[in-house]
Amino acid sequence: MRKADPLIADSRTPAVSATKAVSTLRRWCNRLVLGCALTLLGVGLYQGVTALAAKQVKTLTVRGDVHHIDTDVIQARLTPRITDGFMAADLRDLRDELESLPWIYKVNTRRRWPAEIEVVLVEQRPLARWGDTGYLNHQGHFFAATQDGQYEHLPLLSGPEGAEGTLTRRYQMLASQLETEGLTIDELSIDALGQLSLKLMNGVQLALGANDLLRRVTRFKQLWSDKLSTQTVEKIDLRYEHGAAVTFGHSALAMQPLRSRGEG
Repeated sequence: MRKADPLIADSRTPAVSATKAVSTLRRWCNRLVLGCALTLLGVGLYQGVTALAAKQVKTLTVRGDVHHIDTDVIQARLTPRITDGFMAADLRDLRDELESLPWIYKVNTRRRWPAEIEVVLVEQRPLARWGDTGYLNHQGHFFAATQDGQYEHLPLLSGPEGAEGTLTRRYQMLASQLETEGLTIDELSIDALGQLSLKLMNGVQLALGANDLLRRVTRFKQLWSDKLSTQTVEKIDLRYEHGAAVTFGHSALAMQPLRSRGEG
C-alpha cells in the first residue's frame, strides 16, 4: 500500500482550519443577532404591557333590563374600584361587589377595547314572598328586599330557615297540579316537621302533611270537582290514608269516607 505524501497533507491543513473558523464565526453572529432580536422584543413587550397597565378606564357602562336598580348609583359605587387602570381592574371583584346587593341576580363584566368596562345587570325575578323580609327567586334562593306593592299578588311562603329551596319546589309542583282546576295558591307554609299547609285564593285551607303530596293533592282535586267546588268550604284535611275531613262554613265537621289516619 502506498503511503500518503506528507507534503500534500500539510498543504490542506490551513484551508480546513479557515473553513472551521468561518463556520464558528457565523454561528456566533447568528446567536448575537438572535439575542439582540429577543432583547428588543422583550423591551417592546415590556413597554407595551407597562403602557397598557397604565391606561385608564375612559368609559364605565352599566346596562340591563332593570327596574329596582339605579344604574347611576351602581356607576358611582364601581368608580373607585377601577382607578388602577384598564387592565388592572379586577372584574371578578366588580361582580362580587354587585351580586351582594338586593335585586341583583347576576352580573356580567368585560373589557371593551380600547378603554371601556361594560357591566350588564340581570335583575332578580321574584317567584314568591318570603315572610315580610324579602322574596324567593325562580331558583328558590332568598334575597332580602323591601316589600314592593307590585308583588303583593305573589304567594306568601314561610317556614324555618333553610327550607326555602324545598318549599319552592313544593310550591311549583302544587301550583301546576291545582292550575288544572282553576285554583291558585295564596299562602304555603312548612313547619319544622315538614308538614305542609296551604291557603287558596278562594280562602279554602288545605292540610297536606309531609308525605304522599301528589297522591293527596290528586285526591283533593277529585273531591273538589265532584262535590266541593259549589259548596262553602273552610278547610280540608287530607292527612288521611283514605278520604278527607272537610269543614263547611262555620258549622259542623263533615267526614268523607275514611279509614286509618296516616302519620302526616
